[in-house]
Amino acid sequence: MQLFLTAFESVPDPRADNVRHDLVEILLIAFLAVLCGAQHCSEMAEFGRAKLKFLKRFLKLRHGIASHDTFSTVLRMLDPKALDAAFGRLSATLSRSAGEGRCDRRRREVAEGRLRDRV
Repeated sequence: MQLFLTAFESVPDPRADNVRHDLVEILLIAFLAVLCGAQHCSEMAEFGRAKLKFLKRFLKLRHGIASHDTFSTVLRMLDPKALDAAFGRLSATLSRSAGEGRCDRRRREVAEGRLRDRV
C-alpha cells in the first residue's frame, strides 16, 4: 500500500482546506474498490464500509469512510493529467518491483542448481 500512497501523494487536492477525508485515502479506496468490481461511487463507499477493519490497518480514516457523494465530487474535481502521472509512477514502480523479483528468483534458482546460468 505504501507504493500507492507514495505514487499518489503528489496529486493536488482541488478541495477546500477544511476537508474531512484525506485525498490519497479516497483514491486508494476507490482504486481497490474498482479492482474488486465497483463501477459506481456508491459501490466504492460500500466497499470502504465493508472493508473498514482491513483498511484501518494502514489508513488513518479519521472520519471513517467517505460518502458516495464525496467520492463522486472528488473524482470529478481531480486533474486528469495529475492522476494519469500518478498511475504512471505506480505502474513504473510495480514493473520495477516485479522485474527485481524475477531476477532474485532466477539468481536463487541458479545458486541452488535448479537452473543453469545462461549468461
